[in-house]
Amino acid sequence: MGYITQPYQLLICLQLLLFYSQCSAILCSHDQSSALLQFKQLFSFQKHSSLSCEIFQQISRPKMMSWKEDADCCSWDGVTCDSATGHVIGLDLSCSWLHGNIPSNSSLFFLPRLRKLNLAFNDFNGSKISSGFTDQFPSLTLLDLCSCNFTGSIPPSLGNNITQLAYLDLSINSFIGHIPSSFSNLHQLRHLDLQSNNFVGKIPASLGNNITQLAYLDLSSNSFSGHIPSSFSNLQQLCYLDLDDNHFVGEIPASLGNNITQLAYLDLSSNGFSGHIPSSFSNLQQLLWLNLEYNNFVGKIPDMFTNLTQLSFLGLAYNELIGSIPSSIFELLNLTEIYLSFSNFSGSVELYDFAKLKNLKVLSLSNISLSVSTKLTANSSFPNLSALDLSACNISEFPDNLRTQHQLELLDLSENQIGGRIPSWMWDIGVHTLIELDLSRNFLTSIDHLPWKNLEYLHLDSNSLQGSLPDLPPHMVSFSISNNSLTGEIPSSFCNLSSIQYLDLSNNSLSGQIPQCLGNSTLETLDLRMNNFQGSIPQTNAKGCKLTYLRLSGNHLEGPLPPSLTNCVKLQFLDVGNNNLSGQIPECLGNSTLQVLDMRMNNFSGSLPQTFAKSCVLVSLNLNGNRLKGPLPPSLVNCQYLEVLDVGNNQIDDTFPYWLDVLLELQVLILRSNRFWGPIGDTKTRVPFPKLRIMDCSHNQLTGVLPLWYLESFKAMMHGNNNSVEVGYMRLPGSSNYYESIFLTMKGIDLQMERILTTFATIDLSSNRFQRKIPEVVGKLNSLKSLNISHNNLTGCIPSSLRNLTELESLDLSSNKLAGRIPTQLASLNYLSVLNLSNNQLEGPIPGGPQFNTFGNDSYSGNSGLCGFPLSKSCSIDEAPEPTTPTGFIEGDDASSWFDWKLAKLGYASGVVIGLSIGYMAFVTRGPQWFVRMIERKQSRKLRRVIRRGRASRRSL
Repeated sequence: MGYITQPYQLLICLQLLLFYSQCSAILCSHDQSSALLQFKQLFSFQKHSSLSCEIFQQISRPKMMSWKEDADCCSWDGVTCDSATGHVIGLDLSCSWLHGNIPSNSSLFFLPRLRKLNLAFNDFNGSKISSGFTDQFPSLTLLDLCSCNFTGSIPPSLGNNITQLAYLDLSINSFIGHIPSSFSNLHQLRHLDLQSNNFVGKIPASLGNNITQLAYLDLSSNSFSGHIPSSFSNLQQLCYLDLDDNHFVGEIPASLGNNITQLAYLDLSSNGFSGHIPSSFSNLQQLLWLNLEYNNFVGKIPDMFTNLTQLSFLGLAYNELIGSIPSSIFELLNLTEIYLSFSNFSGSVELYDFAKLKNLKVLSLSNISLSVSTKLTANSSFPNLSALDLSACNISEFPDNLRTQHQLELLDLSENQIGGRIPSWMWDIGVHTLIELDLSRNFLTSIDHLPWKNLEYLHLDSNSLQGSLPDLPPHMVSFSISNNSLTGEIPSSFCNLSSIQYLDLSNNSLSGQIPQCLGNSTLETLDLRMNNFQGSIPQTNAKGCKLTYLRLSGNHLEGPLPPSLTNCVKLQFLDVGNNNLSGQIPECLGNSTLQVLDMRMNNFSGSLPQTFAKSCVLVSLNLNGNRLKGPLPPSLVNCQYLEVLDVGNNQIDDTFPYWLDVLLELQVLILRSNRFWGPIGDTKTRVPFPKLRIMDCSHNQLTGVLPLWYLESFKAMMHGNNNSVEVGYMRLPGSSNYYESIFLTMKGIDLQMERILTTFATIDLSSNRFQRKIPEVVGKLNSLKSLNISHNNLTGCIPSSLRNLTELESLDLSSNKLAGRIPTQLASLNYLSVLNLSNNQLEGPIPGGPQFNTFGNDSYSGNSGLCGFPLSKSCSIDEAPEPTTPTGFIEGDDASSWFDWKLAKLGYASGVVIGLSIGYMAFVTRGPQWFVRMIERKQSRKLRRVIRRGRASRRSL
């Protein structure tokens, strides 16, 4: 016999080994293979169901589509089997294009040996998470349902049956409710991610007491509340903690820094935390990321950074921090991003201090109340930044460090005192990299050209720019240059902006016609108001109109609204007021997505749209100053969110629209100068007009008595019923630059109120045909600033209850048939600066007092029976006025008399705001101390609210 050579021996051994392994392999059992194939039948495969995979840089593919019935399921894509038993122990179908529901009897739950189940980044169509996930998989160690479009609450039994779970991810869904108490049984859990859901309530203390192996905890972007549980101090293995964007309050436990010393990532931003930043954070020597932004932290920044040498991200912006910036921050050589904006620091900071941070990429110092020096020393070199924010830093020139910034992507120098021309050396700054540039609210006078080819966001608002509009880079997405002095036409190059979404050229002196191409563009927001544009409104795209916000008011536009506006199915805001537009209002506007429709001061004719759909979302409807006829459409009651209805100065012929009193949000109702007739009448609504604060029905033909039932029900005009209303201006929710404005008659002067205080209240029923007495109940409306019921046929006496209108600044009861004496109690109205009682049948002495002594003869003319100052007719002894002590002047009356007289004069001459402001200052310096202290406390609280709103507004931008 021959012999077998060594190579052949090796080949034979390999073949035998392969044969042995094939013979010994355990195939997937038929029942499990069948269960998987049945599970596959539940879904369709749609790529968009896994679009979020791209955001997280995951590859998506329809794994299940490759599953074949005649193949071993252990070889299927995404399936893992136990090599000894053949049981399916792992199923990874993440990013698999799945679209469908998972019912509670799904065959998925026929795989009881599953240890790892990953269904992340699919679309399960808003279905609820089945209890099968927790009841049928007792060996489960990993469950990942991230971004699966699940809804509902978490099964209470989740922690009872899968106690071996080490990894649980339920993030980016729509789960609601509380964290189940059964989570306390998940003793092996090391990774818990619940971010971006709708969970509420407090964090169970058991989370820290029982799940002490946690290394990763993310509860961000929910609605959790309460304090951080003290039991968190037990989570000594924790290296990642994110509680961002919730409603947590209170102080941060010192134990967070003392015990959880392995933390590398800590994000507590966007909550309501208060108190001081714990100095114990100095123990977190492994920390790479620290974000405490958007809270209410106070005091100085503790000098804790000496030990945090690994820190690369530091966010302390939007707090109430004071003092100086600790010098130890400038020693954190690994810092790449630092955010200190919107704090109350004091002193100064040198920009070159940050030059030591050679790895720095993002520096944000806006609104820090520090004096920022931008001069660099001769030998200093600044790190190459990608973002620099020096907004509102009291800078008067372009910082020197910009000369070396060739990689800059974002530059914000807004709200400073930078004047003149933009220097030529700026053209080299980030010429190939700059994406966003904000130079708004400075004193720039001209801009030669824009060399940044990749610039997408440019803000030049509120400067002193003159000349014409610049040509824009082709990739521009957002451009605003409002509130300048620009002239000329819109350049034709604007038609080449293929990506433009936001364009604001408002409040300039631009002229010519609006280019037709803007109607066919990709614009979502177009603001051209307060210019000199002429011609017609451009037609819009037949398909694909993306406009949501269109403001063209304050120009010289003519013609009708273009019918093609109906193509803009996403339009929410349409403002074409103060033009010369004509024609009828399209009927379709009543069935649109509009929240604001402002067509005031035009020449529109015909009737109002008669059909407002049940889906109506109008918040403000202003048609004042047109030539509209016919009745008000009753379908307006479908607009349940309506806050402002102004149809004044038209030719509307109708009875009083009592049916509007069911609109719970209505605050402003203006029907003046129309042809409304008949009595206002009673209502069957239990609480009519519950939020109405401004009612103007003047110059109509209304008859009968003053509406007693309505006057008793105007709760928003009464103190004690609107104390929860935060003082501010009426504005469209979610809008940063639209304020409600109306025309009113105040103190005998027609004026436009550009902004309406949320506490402002007035009633004007003048120039109608009302009869009988003024009801005593009017005295309950003690938030009124102005009351005008002149030029009617009212009789009887002036009710003494008007003394309760303590906020009243203007009272006009003239041209009626009122008789009797002027109530002496009216002398207690300390803010009354305009009084008109002329042309009545009043008699007796005119009350004396600080306010009444300021009114002239015109206030009382046409009342032959009146006597006393300021009239030349003296009163007899029998007619001597009763002595009065005006309320609010119990102490220090002599010191206040100068204030009273001057305040009244200023209020009459210059209006409400100037008069009260100057009067208040005078009163603080000379008025009674108890009142001064009360005002100071109120002003302090108001200032804190303003600061908080400013921070929120800045964040939304």
